[in-house]
Amino acid sequence: MSEINVGIVGYGLAGKVFHGMLVKHTPGLRVHSIVTSNPERRAEAAKDFPDANVVRTYEEMLADADVDLVVLGTPHHTHKELTLQACAAGKHVVVDKIMALSVAEADAMIAAAREAGVLLSVFHNRRWDSDYLTVRRVLEQGLIGEPYVVESSVVTPPRRRSDWSQGEKSRVNPH
Repeated sequence: MSEINVGIVGYGLAGKVFHGMLVKHTPGLRVHSIVTSNPERRAEAAKDFPDANVVRTYEEMLADADVDLVVLGTPHHTHKELTLQACAAGKHVVVDKIMALSVAEADAMIAAAREAGVLLSVFHNRRWDSDYLTVRRVLEQGLIGEPYVVESSVVTPPRRRSDWSQGEKSRVNPH
């Protein structure tokens, strides 16, 4: 199997710490491109991934025929439109959680991927956490009955106001 060239969109916490490092350390994947409009983050991305194309616009990355897979580490309200654009360009997509702001948005994203014949997946890194794996093992071994509610939370104390939850009202640049 040849390497899958990955384009990472956004180089904040998600793009740098999660997606970039996971792609870098996964056999068969290669960080090919990184998109960020922030000059400081572009410099950081170029330092972290010297072999990658670090570009300013999403459109520039989508036009690159060598990019096979787009990973969206952008604010939640940008996921639908960026996914639709990637699918239209024939790119596979991994979208960071939260996938979409509504069922209608998620349905549109799924329909676009099906129509384009590309893979659409949601990044869910918590499935490999020890607590999740323990609950899974307990269920598989039949040590408890069938659960009807499972509630889990990973919480970080608030540091500052986040524009990620502001939906369409936000002025955050998705790149």
